[in-house]
Amino acid sequence: VLVDAAVEAGLNPKTGYIQSSAIFGGLSALFFLIVFFFVRETHTPPPAEKTSLGKMLKLAWSNIPFRFVAGIFLLNWTILDMVAVIFPYYLLYWIAEGDILVKANILGLELALESAFFGALMLVTMVSVPFWLWLSRNRNKQHAYMAGMVSMALVLVAIYFVQPGQIGLLLVLGGLAGFGVASMYVLPDAMFPDIIEWDELRARRRQEGIYYGARAFLRKLATALVIFLILQLLGLSGYQTPPQGTIFYQQPESALRMIRFIISFAGGGLLLISALIAWFNPLTREKNSRIQDLLEKRKNRVQEQEP
Repeated sequence: VLVDAAVEAGLNPKTGYIQSSAIFGGLSALFFLIVFFFVRETHTPPPAEKTSLGKMLKLAWSNIPFRFVAGIFLLNWTILDMVAVIFPYYLLYWIAEGDILVKANILGLELALESAFFGALMLVTMVSVPFWLWLSRNRNKQHAYMAGMVSMALVLVAIYFVQPGQIGLLLVLGGLAGFGVASMYVLPDAMFPDIIEWDELRARRRQEGIYYGARAFLRKLATALVIFLILQLLGLSGYQTPPQGTIFYQQPESALRMIRFIISFAGGGLLLISALIAWFNPLTREKNSRIQDLLEKRKNRVQEQEP
């Protein structure tokens, strides 16, 4: 909406996106500043032992369940980043056929196509989060994640068959994609506490920093790989950068095929691989419950031995 308003005011879309980023970035930073200035620790933790990146990854890799969760996490964010990077190209050059001014009409409100699609996706994502949390608590995190991946893969494959101009169908699929995206946002992170408890049981100490450090490294690695690979694939397919200031530009057929393939079959294939890794994850719900019981018994014994 803000980008549309900027364009209508005579600004180019790039400036509109910069202004939108500044506004929402400033609002997001406000809450972090509030935490920094007003939240205080209730106790002082002991100084943490400094660990090199190589040692951190070696310690994390020795935890076998971490290997599975790391694979899930890496593929999960690779796919999300892939959708975020390539989907604007798909919307502009395939659905809108190169016309940057194409709008989507939602209840009489004219929205930019990209804003309408991602708005529908994120709205359903937010609404669906409680469902996935409920399913993971009452069933199994791995099974819940697999269900989310399969549903998302089906939507991505269906998106391949959407034809130019079918904006209504695309928005429906965007909403369905949001249902699967919600599982991708919450369930991989929900698996990390389980592997930390497994590590605590065998190492007799908690090492959250190692695993969340490795998690951050994997997240950045996924983003870097996706951006690099997509740009390379687009270049090999014959993608051409439109002239500055143009509002209508069409890509060659080879570039359009590559864009659709990356979104649908490449993305869907990675989702199914991620679901398969989750299936073989050895740390099931039953094993995690047993680990928690053993940790609680150990904690009680230590408390009894203290004077």
